Amino acid sequence: MVPAFELEEIVRDARARTGRFGDGQLGDAVPGVAAALHVDGKVHAVADGVLELGKDEPVRPETPFRIASISKPFTASLALSCLPADAQLRAWLSHTAGLRQERAEPLPEEAQGLFSYSNAGYWAAGEASAVASGAPFDAAMRERIIEPLRLAATGYDEPESPARGHVQEGATGHRAVSVDAYPAARWPSGGLWSTVEDLLRFAAHHLGGRGPLSEELRATMREPQSQALGAGYGLGWWVRDAGGHAALDHEGSVAGYQSLLLLVPEERLALAVLTNSWRGSALVRRVVEQLGLAAGPPRARPGVRPRDASGRELVEHAVAGRYALDGSRALVEEAGDELVVQESETDPVTGAPIDGPRLQAKPLGAGVYGYAGGGLMSHRVDFPRAGVARVGWLAMSRTEQ
Repeated sequence: MVPAFELEEIVRDARARTGRFGDGQLGDAVPGVAAALHVDGKVHAVADGVLELGKDEPVRPETPFRIASISKPFTASLALSCLPADAQLRAWLSHTAGLRQERAEPLPEEAQGLFSYSNAGYWAAGEASAVASGAPFDAAMRERIIEPLRLAATGYDEPESPARGHVQEGATGHRAVSVDAYPAARWPSGGLWSTVEDLLRFAAHHLGGRGPLSEELRATMREPQSQALGAGYGLGWWVRDAGGHAALDHEGSVAGYQSLLLLVPEERLALAVLTNSWRGSALVRRVVEQLGLAAGPPRARPGVRPRDASGRELVEHAVAGRYALDGSRALVEEAGDELVVQESETDPVTGAPIDGPRLQAKPLGAGVYGYAGGGLMSHRVDFPRAGVARVGWLAMSRTEQ
């Protein structure tokens, strides 16, 4: 039984612990967090922290945050409401169209055919949805998804008094984002603002409640189209195990916000956690773990072994090295049976550099490694082919430097 009545204590404890590092070093706490849990037909919502550092105005459950890539199941819902679920749409929405993350150009040859996270695929799906709807993308989203579900606090325009995002400053600190302008062309992949309460209304529809999509279309979104990092990916949802039950989820990370929306259809349960910190995923993970909803052991695809670029089957291959895809980079070092992984990227909205810490990744099984137990999908790494590492959900190629 998920301890809903303990949500407030769990969230506050997670926020306090996220301000401390494993080596005893004290860093900045996550400025603000809002969380809500739908279980047993009831909604439990809590919040902790302040809107901005130095201000006394508290974060509330109705405080809006950027939800970043949690926008993707919204876009997938819109697309299925007005387009046929053909092979092209499924490829765009399942990150299997062979596109790079930030532009509609092919992945390197050695990564073709693999799941690799692509915002560009969602831009294509958003454009096609707008054409099919006969309206601009944001208007189509409002008319087909937001208004039918009565999501009054959800939209693409910046709301009043949002929780302002905080990006990395030094090794353990952060600073408030001064300019947060999300280009309209990127909206389908991650442009929405929302609240935990609105996210649970959206989730309730995908748990079987009334709304714009038929059960057949919702089932289509839940059907895995590909396998990566020991789980499946459908149309806008990761499809994985949570405490022995099938779960759908999506994380979001951009412009100093990190967040999660998680659904367990069998239990009619949904969890939304929104933070405004570059280190918010650590807080999210702690909440998910305390609620017993962390990702379960990776599952391998039966009868499928990794193959190199020429199609030859691989039993094992060396994984240490440097990997890159456009502006994202990863250094992988071997340490016995474990790995040490360091990621670096540039935030696509603020342009701020994000240099991740060196993290130990332990084997989870089925060729998947994970930080902190791999409880979130973003905390997992795998190596589907020789010379290819999947880090941060991207299929990166090994480099010489």
